[in-house]
Amino acid sequence: MFKENKILYLYMFFGTVGIVLVGLGALRYQVIVSDFDFEGYIFTYLGFTLTISYIYYLEKKQG
Repeated sequence: MFKENKILYLYMFFGTVGIVLVGLGALRYQVIVSDFDFEGYIFTYLGFTLTISYIYYLEKKQG
């Protein structure tokens, strides 16, 4: 049982790091492309926030 929890926490860690890297990649893309309009940032952060909240919902539902 304890080993299964370790593996679960390891995968949760990798998932969290992956989400952060995707967010940083989206931010860097906007900086490189020089997309400084307000709508680009809103869509990026709104989509990122919705994705994170959905993943947390799924994790809570799973237990």
